[in-house]
Order: sequence, then structure tokens, then C-alpha cells
Amino acid sequence: MNKLWTTFATLLFLLLLAWQPWESTPSPDDDTERFESSTLSPVGQAIVDHSLTHLVPGVGLEGSTALQVDYEGYERGSRRVVVSPRIEPATQSSLSFWVQFCDGFDFARGGKLHGLGPANPVAGGNAITPEGWSARLMFRGDGGLQTYIYHQDMAGRYGDTQRAEGFVFEPGRYYQVRMQVVLNTPASASNGSVTVWVDDQRLIDHAGLRFRDRESDASHIQRLLFSTFHGGSSPEWAPRRSDGSYKTDCALFDDISVVAHPPDVPQS
Repeated sequence: MNKLWTTFATLLFLLLLAWQPWESTPSPDDDTERFESSTLSPVGQAIVDHSLTHLVPGVGLEGSTALQVDYEGYERGSRRVVVSPRIEPATQSSLSFWVQFCDGFDFARGGKLHGLGPANPVAGGNAITPEGWSARLMFRGDGGLQTYIYHQDMAGRYGDTQRAEGFVFEPGRYYQVRMQVVLNTPASASNGSVTVWVDDQRLIDHAGLRFRDRESDASHIQRLLFSTFHGGSSPEWAPRRSDGSYKTDCALFDDISVVAHPPDVPQS
């Protein structure tokens, strides 16, 4: 009798275990950072740790949590929010993010948005290096969008640009921005490119780029450049109130992801 009861109890336990309503978990292939505090990735945590960013429940996509960035105006534009965590190395990668500029956002003269870079990105008017480059986006004074590319054959000290014709950001609504970066291969070729979509509409084809002058591990795409601020580096770039005083604006970001293609492997 005891043996029969033990067998019955075991079967009942297994049946209850099979019926247990376990919560679903994200697929390991889903590397999108959704900025939920309980599931932050190392990349997401690095961004949230910045002094000018914080999580805000209920304002993200479909009422989720979003990341708020504060743009604190001062004499050089707005305080820099620059975080550059490591990501999977690649020669082709696509960066996607959702952005909503807060109501009343003052674009001023424009500023920087996110992008991709190598081990040691070049930006800020610094001299280009054989393995150094950067591919970022910019918002313009009228809310427009353009590329901002540091590459081997730049026309001047600062990055080259290409604008999305006919497009402007409207504060108070979300947009999905996607940027694909393809490195030049071989290093002598000017066949690199940056392609930009907004809400699945292809708006920019910035081609003929020679990002790197040396093929190496260090020259591969391997940093997310979470980089957003007003500027430039002078007072006219700063967000302001109607009386001309500096103010703090904000933008919301959600669902950031980078999809990488593995580095090219030479064929034997």
C-alpha cells in the first residue's frame, strides 16, 4: 500500500510540475535593451549609470519603461551624455533605437545622436588614425536628421554629413531610427557606407566612405556610441527658454539594439 501511495504521489507531482504556468523569458537571440530595471544588460546598465540619464516607467513603447536623457544647457551647448560600451565585433552592423524628443524641445543649432565606432573612435575634431573612425547621427536646428561621419578622406577637420531630405523630428512622438554601417574592405577601397531608415523609410544613403586605412581587429565595429547632446561647443548651440536663459530639455529612448555580422574571414 505504501509503495502504491508513493508511486501515486510521484505521478501527481510530475503532473503538477508539467502544468506549472512558468513565465516566458526572452529568447537568448533577443539582445534588444528595453530598459526594464530588472533585466538591464551590461550595455544598458552602463547607459543608465550616467548622471544625466534615468529610467521612467510608463512612458516607453506601449507604456513600458523608457530611458530619459536630460539635456542640461550651458555655455557649450548641453552637458554631454557619452557612453561607449563594447559590443560584438563586426564589419557590418545595424543600430536601431526609438526616440521621442520631449514636448517643447529646443533643437537650437542641433546636436549629436547615437552611432557605432571601432576600438578607439575618432570624434571631436581630433586627427583621424589608420584604425580610427566614427559613424554617428545628428539632429539639426529645425529637427532634421543627418549623418556625421569621421573617415579617412574627410573634407575638413570635422566629420562629413549627409542630410535626410524632407524629414524633421516632431517632439512628443516616437520614431524608430535604424542605421546600418558597412566598413570598407579592403582598406584601400572607398566602399564603406552608412544607410539610415526612420520608421522603415529609407532616408539616407551615405556611400563611398573609407572608414579605415588598416584592416585589423581594432578597426572593426565594436563600440556602441551612445552619444547625445546639443553641440558644437559654443553658447549658440544651447537649449534656451524664451527669455534667453539656459534650460534643460529631455528625450526618451527605448528598445536599443545592435545586430552584428561577424568579421570577414579571408578565404584560403
